[in-house]
Amino acid sequence: MVENYLLVDIDGLRPDVLARGLEENRLPNIARLLGGAGLERGALLPVLAPAPSITFTSQACLFTGEHPAGHGIPGNQFFDRFGTHRGGTPRHYAFDVGDSLAVDDAVRVFTDGLAAKCLLAPTLYHATSQRGWLSLVACHMYALEASVWLKPSLSSLARFTKGGNLFGMSAPEYDHHTLQKTLDELTRNGLPNVLTVYFMGLDHESHVHGPQAQIGYLVDVLDPMLGELWEEIASQPEVNLPFTLLFSDHGQIGVPADDQHSIRLGFPFEREMGHLFDALGLDVHDFPGEDPNCDAVVASNGGLAHVYLQNKAGRWADAPVFERDIFPVAQAFWEAHVSGSYASELQGALGGVLLRDVSRQGWNARYQALTPQGDLVSLEEWFAAQPGGLYADPVNRLHNLAGPLTGDLLLISNYSEGYYFAQPMPGMHGGLHPDESWATLALGGPGMNKGGWEEAEDAFVGAVRARCQEENDRQPSTADLVTGFSGLILTLP
Repeated sequence: MVENYLLVDIDGLRPDVLARGLEENRLPNIARLLGGAGLERGALLPVLAPAPSITFTSQACLFTGEHPAGHGIPGNQFFDRFGTHRGGTPRHYAFDVGDSLAVDDAVRVFTDGLAAKCLLAPTLYHATSQRGWLSLVACHMYALEASVWLKPSLSSLARFTKGGNLFGMSAPEYDHHTLQKTLDELTRNGLPNVLTVYFMGLDHESHVHGPQAQIGYLVDVLDPMLGELWEEIASQPEVNLPFTLLFSDHGQIGVPADDQHSIRLGFPFEREMGHLFDALGLDVHDFPGEDPNCDAVVASNGGLAHVYLQNKAGRWADAPVFERDIFPVAQAFWEAHVSGSYASELQGALGGVLLRDVSRQGWNARYQALTPQGDLVSLEEWFAAQPGGLYADPVNRLHNLAGPLTGDLLLISNYSEGYYFAQPMPGMHGGLHPDESWATLALGGPGMNKGGWEEAEDAFVGAVRARCQEENDRQPSTADLVTGFSGLILTLP
């Protein structure tokens, strides 16, 4: 009987890196979690991140089972034009580095559950609590209805995200902080039915040193830590070895770490996109406290950027007029890309400009693509004409993104030339490229016999496959973890 589940969430882990480490026998502890060195009772199931392939969006997919349009977190950065979570007052959110324009959202994510409060869908802990199960969540941003939420200490979080060389905390130190909090809680209160442990360090190292740093961090840092965790679990009295789910939220791609390829909107410097809005006579949100008293908001998410445009004759909650408010700005972005007009820093920086007509089609309107010639075409037609290998299942992912909280425009960075919407760094994600889009999902039943394992694998994979077929025969995604988990617990005795 399976009553214990271990969920190991490794931010940013590429599936090819995990597969390589296992094939080279460099991950003995992870192999043990996954049922043996040869995966005798384990399986690797790569899945796609949503669009954008960014942490808070994909983590919400993982723990609600919903696509971004359903769970309400369309990016690490997004603009709530309706004031859904703020009594009707529009608000810009920036969960990743903190809203540099105002409040430090990155810290509030863990101190008062800011990101979790923005979810529009219940987490998997709602279902487990209804079964009477206990759940423990260690240092993850979404823990609504979990029995116990272990938050990272404020000092550790600040040192890790904001500290410099003198006062900072390294990625291994921060992950060990997470591990130690988990071990201490298990020693005090035993193993819950569902244990979720979230490790942020690998993604951080990959951003700072490029994706090539992932294998070393996984082998030298995380695998030993998971060995410590497993030893504590195995020492628990009268507990069956837990079924294991090891997964990530996205991958990562290497990009040039220079100012030329980094497209930003910062005050008072790095106003690359700001020049375009200035030229169009639009006041873009670019200094503290300006929202909602502005005409435009940009939410940068690595490979993608939302652009929100206010109805010139109304309020933020009023649908903008397509021909007057949306289309000219979309055209200006293409002109800036082609010729450098409006904003010279944008020349060559864009891979695509998508837009939608919410005034006619409602707030769930899907995106179309604008060609450099000014024509509107379907996403299917536009992506079919793009070079092969640049995008992974883009149409389904973009359709599952579009909703009331997404931008009127969606900009795709020119990854083929190394551009992105973020500060300079050698590792990036957020877009639609396969390297950043494929995420990890691995299953393991280390305490199961062969027959029990096969039944569990069939239940998980079968539930995921059925859902994907129902949803336009899309690729498996991070939103399918809850689907597979539900199929698993309903099948196993």
